[in-house]
Amino acid sequence: MDFLVAAFASEPRPELTVVLEDESRDAAIALSSRWKKAVARTQILEHGLAGVARMAAQSEADHVVLGSASCVFLAEPSALKERIEEAGDQVVKLSVARTPVEIYFSRREHLARLLAAAAERDMGRKSLRPALFNGLLQDSIDLIMDVPGEVLFQNDLMEYYTNNIWVVANCDSPRLHRALSRLPELAEKTSESHVAERGFIRNAWLSSGVEVEGSVEDSILFPNVVVRRHASVSRAVVLNGNRIGSGTEIHSALILPFTAEIPRATPNIGDNCSIGAKASTMKNSDFPGQIRNGISVIGTNADIPSGFKAEAATYVAPGVPASVLRKLKLLKKGASVLRERPAPTGGNGSGRLR
Repeated sequence: MDFLVAAFASEPRPELTVVLEDESRDAAIALSSRWKKAVARTQILEHGLAGVARMAAQSEADHVVLGSASCVFLAEPSALKERIEEAGDQVVKLSVARTPVEIYFSRREHLARLLAAAAERDMGRKSLRPALFNGLLQDSIDLIMDVPGEVLFQNDLMEYYTNNIWVVANCDSPRLHRALSRLPELAEKTSESHVAERGFIRNAWLSSGVEVEGSVEDSILFPNVVVRRHASVSRAVVLNGNRIGSGTEIHSALILPFTAEIPRATPNIGDNCSIGAKASTMKNSDFPGQIRNGISVIGTNADIPSGFKAEAATYVAPGVPASVLRKLKLLKKGASVLRERPAPTGGNGSGRLR
């Protein structure tokens, strides 16, 4: 979100609104106090496309830009502003350095009419993202305009993982510092990170509120991650709020955020688990394009029971009950556990649910 705000930080500063759906209220609260200065307002959206149409119609801006946070890019705000002002009544899709991204813009009145008509046809049958970005906007493109810049990430888990690992290895890189200098200043954070006397850190990036009693190497830990004693984390990207139990080993893995309300002392990734592998080129059998190079992915709000083992290129989807994983015990390389009803595993250790 910081990069999207930075991309539109031209003078005079435009009105920026971060729109979140109802299930993202926790994220809305976090964003409301994220920045030192008020650079964007946060709004919980109701009524899907109809809600977006009302927002566009009520805006006082000449042009409206609709963008998805699935893409992270750097572009000169002045050049981007020029492209937007050239749009007129055309629906324009943006490309950055010849790479199309999920940013669309048009004159406010034109876009508001399109949104209102689409909302009447849709009547809330589709969720917002596919209805907006995969439907209306994609079908209404009149023109693609390019702006100089650099795409850092675009809706690809492995690209997200790789770029974060790159940050760990290139903390002094001029490229990294140029990117960071563009971002809005964050509000002061009061929670410090803590490394226990016997904790071990090497080539790692720790965010605020992190606790490390075990070892962390060549990894990035996002805010409020906990690594308990004798746990080992290497070449991993561990997002906000995950609590890793004692004796657990995590290698070459992307652990998505944990936002559920449980006591901080309770690990959501249990004791003596094993996730990932130190070296592998395996692809996931269900998502070979998204999960590859041996990287294991653990979904949002994972509840991993103690002793569970997931080999290279495995995937545990959000919402899979701990009871399912406890029964499975081992997820063999390349296999997935999806939030669907059980199907025969064929003896390959897959916990695929249908």
